[in-house]
Amino acid sequence: MGLEIKLLGPWEVTADGEPAVLAGERRVGVLTRLALSAGQPVPAEQLLAQVWGESAATTAGKQLHIVVSKLRGLLSPYQGDDIITTVPGGYQLNLARERVDAHLFSLLARRARAAKAQGDLVTADELFRRALALWRGDALAGVGALWAQTESARLEEERLSTLEDHVDLRLEAGDHLAVVPVLTAHVEAHPLRERPRAQLMLALYRASRPSEALEVYRETRRVVAEELGIEPGETLRRLQRAVLHRDPALDLSVPVQLARPVVPAELPAGVRAFTARAREVAWLRGTLTDTRPGLPAVAAVHGPGGVGKSALAVHVAHAVADRFADGVLHVDLRAATAGLEPLPPYEALGRLLRSLGLDGAAIPPTLDEAAARYRSLTSTRNLLVVLDNALDAAQVRPLIPAGPACAVVVTSRQIMASLDSTSHLRLARLDHADATALFGRVVDPRRLRDEPEAARRIVQQCGGLPLALRISAARLAARPDRPLARLAGELADPARRLDALQHADLAVRDSIAVSLRHLLREPAGHDASHVFLVLGLLETAVHTAAGTSALTGWPEGRAEAALHLLLDTGLLEPAGPGRYRMPDLVRLHAREQAACHLPSGTAHQRRTAVPQPAAPAGHRTSDRA
Repeated sequence: MGLEIKLLGPWEVTADGEPAVLAGERRVGVLTRLALSAGQPVPAEQLLAQVWGESAATTAGKQLHIVVSKLRGLLSPYQGDDIITTVPGGYQLNLARERVDAHLFSLLARRARAAKAQGDLVTADELFRRALALWRGDALAGVGALWAQTESARLEEERLSTLEDHVDLRLEAGDHLAVVPVLTAHVEAHPLRERPRAQLMLALYRASRPSEALEVYRETRRVVAEELGIEPGETLRRLQRAVLHRDPALDLSVPVQLARPVVPAELPAGVRAFTARAREVAWLRGTLTDTRPGLPAVAAVHGPGGVGKSALAVHVAHAVADRFADGVLHVDLRAATAGLEPLPPYEALGRLLRSLGLDGAAIPPTLDEAAARYRSLTSTRNLLVVLDNALDAAQVRPLIPAGPACAVVVTSRQIMASLDSTSHLRLARLDHADATALFGRVVDPRRLRDEPEAARRIVQQCGGLPLALRISAARLAARPDRPLARLAGELADPARRLDALQHADLAVRDSIAVSLRHLLREPAGHDASHVFLVLGLLETAVHTAAGTSALTGWPEGRAEAALHLLLDTGLLEPAGPGRYRMPDLVRLHAREQAACHLPSGTAHQRRTAVPQPAAPAGHRTSDRA
C-alpha cells in the first residue's frame, strides 16, 4: 500500500495502511507544505517563511535541514531513500500525487466534470462520489498556521463546487428526494451561497413540496438582506417566479439513468467455526425480520465478555442481510476493547452518516443535529445496523435509525433496559456439550483423537467461555508439536490458568479487566469493585447479599446493590433467587487484583472468618462456574 498523506480532514500519514507517528509542529508543517506540491520543488525560503514564520532565527536554515532529515528517516522505509530530495534552492517530495488525498480529490473531480461534458453521466456520478468520499472533515484540521488556513479555505471552496456540480447531475437523474437532506445541510452550513439554495428549491418543487421551495426563497431573501444588504440574484428570482407559476420547464422530462449507488456491506467476516446457539440464532433472526408497523426492529444481546455476542450478531446478520435492500452498516463501539475508550456517539454517527453517502464536511457539528440528519436519511430506508460492543443505552440511543423498515442488533455486556421498544436476549456460557463441539471444530481432529482426555480437561477449564476456547485452540495451532496434555496441565493450575489463556491479541484477563474498568464509571462502582475483589478471595463461587454484608460489614441493602451492579456488568451470573455466582476465570482475576489492591493479611481473614451461603436443598455448590 505504501505511503499516503491525508489532508482532507484531521492531518494523517499512513504507511501500509497503518498510522505513522509524526510528532512536532514543524515536521508536520514541512511535510504538509511539501505534500501540497508533491512532485514539484518547494523553495527553502517558502518553507522557512510559512513554517517558521516570524520566529525564524539565523539557525532556521539548519533547523529546516534537520527536520527534512528526520522526515526522510521516518518515511524512507515505506517509499525509498529518495522520498524527499534536495533540489536547487529547496526540497521536493517524490510521492505520486494520487497518494495525497487533496490531489486525488482534484483529479477525480476534474475527471468527473470531463465525463459529464462528454455525456458519460454514469462514470461522472461514480467519480464525483469517489472524490467527495475522501473528505473526513475540515481540510488541514490540526495545522493552525495562517498559510494552512488559506490552503484549507481553497480546498473547501473546491469541495463545495464539486458537491454542487454533483447535485446538478443527481437532479438530472431524478434523485431529488435523496438530495434534499444533503442540500439542507449544505445551505445551513453556507447560508450565503445562492447556488445550493436554488438547487434545494428545485429539489423540493420536484418532490411536490412547492410551499417549502418558496419558503427557501423567503429565507434566502432575509439572510442576504441582513448580511449583505442586497436582494437575491437573478437566478433565484427567476426560479421563484417559475415555482409560483408551476412552470412546466421545472419538471423533469426523461431522468438520466445512473448506476445504483454502492450498497454498504460493512459486516466483518463471520466465524467459520460458529457452533450451537440454535435457539439464540432463531430468536435473533425472528426479531430482526419482525415487521412491526411504524418502528424499527431492535434486538439487544447482552452477556459477559468473551461469551460470543459479536460472533452471534455477525453470524445472524450475514444470514438475513439479503432482506435489507439498502445494505448493512456495522460499527464497533469499542466498549469491549482493552486500552481504548468507548466510541463517542457523535463519532459513531459520523461513521454511519459517511456510510450513507454524506461527505465528512457536510456532517452537522453537534450530536443533536447529526442524530436528526441520521434519522432523516434512514426514515425511508431498508437497513440493517449492527452496533457491536456498546457501553450503555446513552451511547446507542442516537444511533437507532428512524425507518420502520430498518433493523438493529446491539451487543453489550450490560442489558440495555432503558432502550424503548427493544427485545432483549441474555447470552450465557456454553454447556459442556456445546463447548466440546466448538473445540472440536477449531482443533485438528487427529490431535483430539490422540488425546481425548486432555481435550476434555481443556474444555472443562475454559468454563464454557468461547473466548477461552478460541485462545486454547489458537495456542495449540501455533505449536502443533506440543501435546494437548501440556496445555491441559497449565490450565489445571489456578496460578497459571489466566496466563495460559492469552495468545497474540486475545486474553481472557484483558476481557475481564475491561468490564472492571467500565464498572468504575457507575455511581456505585467503587462499592461493586471492592466487593469484586473481596469475593475473589473466597473458596466458594456462590454468594448472597447476607453473606456479602457479613464479609464487608455493610448494611445488606448496600451489599445487594453492589452484587446487582456486578451482575449487570457480567462479572457475576445469576445462580437462583437471591444468589450470585462468580465464574472461575473471573474469580481468578479478582484474586490477582485483590493481592495487588487489598491490605496484606486480608486474604487469610476473609477465607477463615466469613460465613459462606448455604446451598438450598438439591442445589450443588461448586467453586467452578
